[in-house]
Amino acid sequence: MTKLFATDLDGTLLQTGGSLSSENFAALRRAEEAGLDIVFVTGRPPRWMSEIPDMTGHSGLALCANGALLLDLSDHSIVNAEILDSSAGLEMAQKLSEIDPNMSFAVELALPHNDFVIDATYRPRWETRTPPLTMSIQEMFDTGKVVKLLARPSSAVTHDADSFLVEAEHLAEGIVDITHSDINDLMIEMSALGVNKGSGLAKLAAERGFDASQVAAVGDMPNDVPMIKWAGRGAAVANAHQWVKDVADEFLPSNDEHAVAVFIDRILSER
Repeated sequence: MTKLFATDLDGTLLQTGGSLSSENFAALRRAEEAGLDIVFVTGRPPRWMSEIPDMTGHSGLALCANGALLLDLSDHSIVNAEILDSSAGLEMAQKLSEIDPNMSFAVELALPHNDFVIDATYRPRWETRTPPLTMSIQEMFDTGKVVKLLARPSSAVTHDADSFLVEAEHLAEGIVDITHSDINDLMIEMSALGVNKGSGLAKLAAERGFDASQVAAVGDMPNDVPMIKWAGRGAAVANAHQWVKDVADEFLPSNDEHAVAVFIDRILSER
C-alpha cells in the first residue's frame, strides 16, 4: 500500500503557467487527511520554494536541487545537504570546457538565501530579484557548499538539451550525477556522484520506515527519471519527456489536466 507520495513541482503538480489548480490543491488535502505522507521533489533551489507552502498548503519537507537538499518548508531551513566534492566539480567543469571553451557555469549553494553564484559569462534563464554573486569556478568550489553545478554552452554549440546531456554523460561517468530539467533550456545540472531525485527519495523513505513498494512518485522531465524508476509506483504525466514515459509504470493526464489529483485519487481508491 502506498504510504509516501512524491511529486515534482514544475510541469507536474503545477500548471504550465506556474499556478496550482484547485483540483490539485484539494487532492493534496485529501491525501494528507487520509494519512498519506507527501513530499515535493524538485530541481528548484531553496530561493524558489518560499511561495510553495502558501500555494499548496503543504509545509512539510521538500527535496530540492534534484535531491541534494532536504528543506523544511515550515521555516525554510536546510535539514541535510549532499555537497559536490570540489575536485569532482572542477574536473567536470574542465571536461565540459573541452567541448566548448566558452562554456559558462553557475552553482547552487547549501544556503537558505544567497544560494546562487555565477561566473562572469553565465546567462541566467530567469531573472533574480538581486544580481547574483559572480565568482570564478575555483572560488565557487572554495565555498565548500556547492550542491549543484550548472553548465550552459555558448551559441557555438548546436546541441539541443537532450543531445547535449547525452554527450556530457560520457564525460561525467564516475565523476558526477548529471541531468537536465527543461527540454527548452540548453543547460545541464550536476550533483555529487550518486545524488539524484531517486537517491534523495530513497533516503527519506528509509528514514520514515518505508520501502520502495510503499512509495508513489510522479514527474515529467529527465531529472525525474531516477525517482520514477525507484518508486514502487512511478507515474508520468501526459506532457512528460519520453525518457520519463519509458520508465513509468502508470500514465496520467497532463499537468494542466490535474494529473496529480488523478493519481492521488487513484491511490486513495485502492486503499
